Amino acid sequence: MSITIICLQLLQLLMMICLGFVIGKCHLFHHHFSNDLTKFVLNITMPFLILSSVTTSHFDQLPILDILYASFLLVILLPIIAYIIIKVFHIQKDASLHMFMISYPNVGFMGFPLIQSIYGQGALLYTAIINIGFNISLFSIGIFMMNYQNKHEFHFSFQKIITPGIISSLLALFIYAFSITIPSPIANFCTNIGNMTTPLSMFIIGLTMSQYHLKQMLFEGRVYLFCIFINFILPICFMPLFQFIQNNIVKGIALIILAMPVANSAALYAKTYHQNEQLAVQTIFISTLLSVITIPLLVYFFLI
Repeated sequence: MSITIICLQLLQLLMMICLGFVIGKCHLFHHHFSNDLTKFVLNITMPFLILSSVTTSHFDQLPILDILYASFLLVILLPIIAYIIIKVFHIQKDASLHMFMISYPNVGFMGFPLIQSIYGQGALLYTAIINIGFNISLFSIGIFMMNYQNKHEFHFSFQKIITPGIISSLLALFIYAFSITIPSPIANFCTNIGNMTTPLSMFIIGLTMSQYHLKQMLFEGRVYLFCIFINFILPICFMPLFQFIQNNIVKGIALIILAMPVANSAALYAKTYHQNEQLAVQTIFISTLLSVITIPLLVYFFLI
């Protein structure tokens, strides 16, 4: 694994984000364009990206125990740690949002593209399995977190969990489990559609950031401290737990996922559940910028 390659990949992702930001500031599209594009990525291109991980790759035996252990750390333990952090540091203002932002890294929009670029197409299946847990958690624990300080009654909806991403992940597992051979035209179709995910995902992040004033987002010291904590310090704290993962690819995926910037869903949930939307977008923006530095550092010190 070359640290130079990782830095170049992150730089390319950042350039795509910058393009989305500039185009957003130029107001070339209707304000609903970003929402429609987000739905297109989440419901169309990303499911095909997940399917392409099994239609064009050959796998050895799946390291299921390592994947389940990594899923437990990232999906179950991480929200518990987030709650403890809020209590220990006596965070009162925007406590719900802070818990959410600690618990949900940007697996979809940045995790899949970056992990694919580092470990190849085959690693997407491992990531997709872990992401199933994140999706289930997002529509259950995530909603509960956002209502932690609200008087809104918590409602769990099973229908919200059955998303195209979940369906494609389960279908990918089915294809893998039964060693189903996919005809090359279909496999190439899945790959071509799935390859749209990376540029569009980064473009969406840039469009989202362009809706806010750049100076207002950049100059907030407390947000920088929070982003350094979740981008860099928290993954380091988890490293002793990651050492129990035997498969090096799964270990790398777990670390990279935890080092991802805050998920875009933080802004969507903040708006839906009457939280501080500006803080959410500001944290997404700064943590995404810092990840260009923090992810290569973590990979260099712990994975190479």
